[in-house]
Amino acid sequence: MKHTELKSILEKLHIVYIEDDDAISQYILEFLKRYTPTIFAASNGEDGYELYLKHSPDIMIVDINLPKMSGMELITKIRKDDPHTKIIISTAYTNKEFTLEAIELNLTRYLVKPITKDDLLGALEKAVKQLDTVSLDYYTINLGYGYSFNTKTNQLFYENNPIELRKKEFVLLKFFIKNQKKTVTYNMLENEIWQDDFMSSDAIRSQIKNIRKKTHPLLFKNISGIGYRLYSKIDE
Repeated sequence: MKHTELKSILEKLHIVYIEDDDAISQYILEFLKRYTPTIFAASNGEDGYELYLKHSPDIMIVDINLPKMSGMELITKIRKDDPHTKIIISTAYTNKEFTLEAIELNLTRYLVKPITKDDLLGALEKAVKQLDTVSLDYYTINLGYGYSFNTKTNQLFYENNPIELRKKEFVLLKFFIKNQKKTVTYNMLENEIWQDDFMSSDAIRSQIKNIRKKTHPLLFKNISGIGYRLYSKIDE
């Protein structure tokens, strides 16, 4: 792939970079910013995970030895629900056990420090080629009755027409999509979505009602006294 072609593709992508060494981080960030304006950086695993949730990056570059949450812990957590984000890891060492673990986590490449610019560009080019093999349709969740949600663009559609959601409606719907095969309880919603804000069961029902008005009445199946499940064709 030509250098100019790679640059034109990377300019459209979101990248999250997580590294706790300030000198290395500054060096890599200055280099990456030549290729994309949408790069988000963190210095520990917990902040990196928050960036992942907020920005839904196309590519992540993750150091293994991170404070608060190690790189492997972070990647394992992401891979529970997301097999698609391309992840490049950096490490100061390599061994057989680590290589096998990397394969199991479907990593694009691991780079041994010190990282050269050529090595990094090679890894990014591989990630871009892997992204090209994934159709946007793969990220589309069928919500029934003509409604769908694209987890890549974070957009709700009705027959290809976008539908605007308020902030809390968006957060709520995305949480249900992430847990689409589970019953989402009131406690889960209160503890994992509105952690710092009090959200009563009545308020949650009100948000559910608002999303139903913008989609269809069967989008959420009420599990009496427990919570809700997201629409499934099995429920029709």
